[in-house]
Amino acid sequence: MFELFREINWSLLGTLAVVSALVAWAGDIIGMKLGKKRVTFLKLRPKYTSRIISVITGIGIALFTLLVISVASEPVRTALFSMNYVQNQITNLTAELQQNRANLQNMEVELFKSKGDVIEKQEELNSLEQRLAAGTKSLREARAELERMTAIIASTEEEQKALLKEKASLEQETKRLESSVASLKDEAERLKADIQRLREGRIAALTGERLAQGVISGSELTSQQIDLAVDRLTEEARALLAYRFGTKPEAIKMPIVDKNSIDRAKSVLSKTPGRWLLRLTALSNAVEGEPVMAELEIYNTKRIFASGDLLAEKTVNKGSSREEAEEMLFLALRDINLKAAREGVLRDPLSGNVGSIDTAEFMQVVENVTDAKSDVRLRIYAAGDIYTEGPVKIRFELK
Repeated sequence: MFELFREINWSLLGTLAVVSALVAWAGDIIGMKLGKKRVTFLKLRPKYTSRIISVITGIGIALFTLLVISVASEPVRTALFSMNYVQNQITNLTAELQQNRANLQNMEVELFKSKGDVIEKQEELNSLEQRLAAGTKSLREARAELERMTAIIASTEEEQKALLKEKASLEQETKRLESSVASLKDEAERLKADIQRLREGRIAALTGERLAQGVISGSELTSQQIDLAVDRLTEEARALLAYRFGTKPEAIKMPIVDKNSIDRAKSVLSKTPGRWLLRLTALSNAVEGEPVMAELEIYNTKRIFASGDLLAEKTVNKGSSREEAEEMLFLALRDINLKAAREGVLRDPLSGNVGSIDTAEFMQVVENVTDAKSDVRLRIYAAGDIYTEGPVKIRFELK
């Protein structure tokens, strides 16, 4: 009830009341003045004229009231001049409202369905997430397994490569061993044959024995010079064999020199001039009556010791026994042998020595040392220039 009174536009009502009172007051004054003046309108009687003026004044009051209300209130202006438009708008809006309500209901239905679909989709999504989580876990496990298998494969490949290399190495080693076995078998057969020949006859040469050697030098060594040197060495070897058996060289078969070794020597000597040692050595054991198989060895030779070089020095105390003197001298000669071999003098293939000494000379030196009345300083010098091919010739000096 009180809310209704608060909603009434009291200012508008007050304005209307005041304006109406003023217009009525003005109309009454005008009517009274016109009545007193007995004014007529359209030849009517004053009484009727006064009434017409009152009517016109009332109409003016109404129109003026509507004008004031229209100016003062927009809703009144709208209701007076746009009522049909407003009514149409209300009708349209009502229809739209009904349509919107229907659409809203449809949307609510759709929303409900959508909520159901969303719940269903959410459940499917949860299921998919669970499956995805399981798949991700399986994928991680598969990746880990794949990495492990990849590492195993890589390790296996490395092991396979190593095994293949080892296999190839073993195959090569097997071939080498088979070749060595075959070579050893051939060597054994040859040794058996040599032993048989040795049992049946006298030995002409031993495997690796030096048969002859000589020096060749020049700035340009030709193939003919090398052939002449090889022929000279074979003649010397033949003479050595004849000397061993106490016969003439013509009765001994000429040693057969391996052609490959000669070709190798020619190839080296023709390209590298200088002083070279040519040495013939026996390739295998040989007995009397068969030719000795030999090969040609070459060595670049140079002077190792000059004539007069001190090779060893020993002090022998006074009163030393003969055995002590011999031992001291043997030690000195052994040191010279080792020193010469270390410096580059070639050893004898069979004995391993680099030279020899006359037994009489050796015994004379021992006697001189043991007969000395005081300490003796024994010095051993090179008796001449000593080259790579040897032999080491020495002389003794006692002080």
